[in-house]
Amino acid sequence: MSRDLLPPERRGNHDLPPPPGEHRDRTPPPLHDRAGSWEARHQRGTDPGHLPAALRRTPTTDPQHDLTAEPQREPTAEPRHETTAGLRRGLAAEWRRYLRAEWTKLRTASETVWLVLGIVAATVGVGLVVVLNMPCATEFCEGDPTKTGLTGIQLGQAVVAILAVLAVGGEYSTGMIHGTLAAMPRRTGVLAAKAVVVTAVIAPAAAVAVAVSALDGRHFLPADASWPSVLRATGGSVLYLMLIGLLALGVATVVRNAAAAVGVVLALLFLFPILAAAAPDPAWERHLLQVGPMTAGLAVQATTGLDKLPIGPWAGLAVTAAWAVGALVAAVITLEARDA
Repeated sequence: MSRDLLPPERRGNHDLPPPPGEHRDRTPPPLHDRAGSWEARHQRGTDPGHLPAALRRTPTTDPQHDLTAEPQREPTAEPRHETTAGLRRGLAAEWRRYLRAEWTKLRTASETVWLVLGIVAATVGVGLVVVLNMPCATEFCEGDPTKTGLTGIQLGQAVVAILAVLAVGGEYSTGMIHGTLAAMPRRTGVLAAKAVVVTAVIAPAAAVAVAVSALDGRHFLPADASWPSVLRATGGSVLYLMLIGLLALGVATVVRNAAAAVGVVLALLFLFPILAAAAPDPAWERHLLQVGPMTAGLAVQATTGLDKLPIGPWAGLAVTAAWAVGALVAAVITLEARDA
């Protein structure tokens, strides 16, 4: 085969002109020699021995000097306090979002304003009617004027229960609860936010209603009662109405129907005094009054004759708190265990 017919990569260096003063042999080498030189040249191109010293990669067991090994990156763990702080900030932001959503829903409901006004009107109105119809011909009236002035709480608590029930039952009746749980997947957090918002709405209305009712009782029925006992009766009455709201909220979450939840709450409140009045044994009557959420909780209103009460003022309020906590625990269990 002619040298001119070979490809350029197999011609070798015979086509290069010789340096001045030097004669090159134009006789082409045998084909196998030229192929061998071509293969040798390509082998030398990949032979590490022909590479510069800076580019040679010498296998070694030391990963720091092994250029062929993948670079090892040390894990950059954040400090523990920074991770905890970030988690707390995230939970706080999520909690604020839950509260804002529940407050917006309760605030924009058309019945919320009317129910809040109803708490004040029912409590004050009934208490005032009872006080004005109590005879008192002496300087200091007999009985317990403060408790008499707070009689309207027995009707105001029904309005409180309706307000708390609608905070949950209204969403179940309209199907809005599905969107709520989709946007806020932490169901316990949703219930806790509802409890906080409902309590925040009930508290100022209860405070105004109880304060006005207590002042009416003190004004129209003067009594020789100590101010600490009066303050305990008024403050305990506000706490009582807040606990009734939490009790109704828990019952509504379990029942998932507004009308049925209102009926259950009112039955829990008024069933025990009815059974106590029908009990033939005074011991049973006393026990029923001690365990009922209303009869035990309203003992905090008494300012006189504490030794004749079936249960102490603060102990009775603790019984109502136990009912509220039990209802909320049942609500958490059912809310987590079943679909919306």
